Amino acid sequence: MIVLDTNVVSEFARSLPNEQVKAWMLRQDSARIWLCTVGLMEQIYGAERVRLKTGSDRFFRAIENLVKGQFRDRIVGWDLQAAMATGRLRAKRESVGRPISVQDAMIAAICLANGATLATRNIRDFEGLDLKLVNPFEDG
Repeated sequence: MIVLDTNVVSEFARSLPNEQVKAWMLRQDSARIWLCTVGLMEQIYGAERVRLKTGSDRFFRAIENLVKGQFRDRIVGWDLQAAMATGRLRAKRESVGRPISVQDAMIAAICLANGATLATRNIRDFEGLDLKLVNPFEDG
């Protein structure tokens, strides 16, 4: 299982998505590519900010298409195991002077709880968490 971080999903909303990310996605077995509920929350937050500023709901439609279409059966949630891991991850990072955002800790915990790799541009944000990471922006 490979969970897409928000920045990877968002890349496909751009008018010209990064070529390396596109190439990386094409090489993946689509059945192994998943979204997570926390990433979806971040996507909805961004879409709502755009809607409030411009009145456009195109990002909501794109998210709905992902959730009801391509990723309908491939969305992993934040459960009890992930909640417990989130608390441990945040404390671990704070203890070494490298705090992690709540959202990033939640995404990392979802991946750890499910044995998943995280595909993200922000490798540094997730370093030191015993998490398998891949950067589609560089591994294209």
